[in-house]
This record gives sequence, C-alpha cells and structure tokens, in this order.
Amino acid sequence: MANFRKAANKRLGSLPQREKKGGNVLDAPESAPARAVRGKTGRTVSFNTKVTPEFDEEFRRTAFESKLKLVELLEICFDLYKKQNSKKGKR
Repeated sequence: MANFRKAANKRLGSLPQREKKGGNVLDAPESAPARAVRGKTGRTVSFNTKVTPEFDEEFRRTAFESKLKLVELLEICFDLYKKQNSKKGKR
C-alpha cells in the first residue's frame, strides 16, 4: 500500500506541530452562542389542510410577490370572502 503521507511531506514539507499548551481552541469544548428564545405570542395556531400542487404554487407565489406571509394572505382572502357573503345574507 502506498504511503501518501511521505509523498506529501516531500512535496509540501512537514505539517506544523500542535502546541501542547492549554490555550488551544481545538481543545476547548464546543458551545453555541446564547440566543434569546422568543416566547409564544398566541397570535397564531396550527392550521393544516390539503390543496392541489397548482393552488399551493400560485398561493405561495402570490404571497411572495406581495411580500406577505402565507397566513397574512389567507387572512386577507378570508376577510374578503366574509364581506362578499355578508352582503348576500342581509336582504
């Protein structure tokens, strides 16, 4: 089996030796920076439904182009639906 380490050492020189001091970053335990956790506001709840792929694509595209969240577009649509149907019910 070929010894690639020797060939690499000849071309590139030897690798630098690690210092044995305690200040090496690689020896420190990993820790992620602390992030503030957002609290639940209660403004929204989960709402799941099934739609056709075409409807999903068009709805998402419309929301994106209008710079709206999906829930915001859904709320607008529902408000317009209620306004249209409330006129039919009041005679």
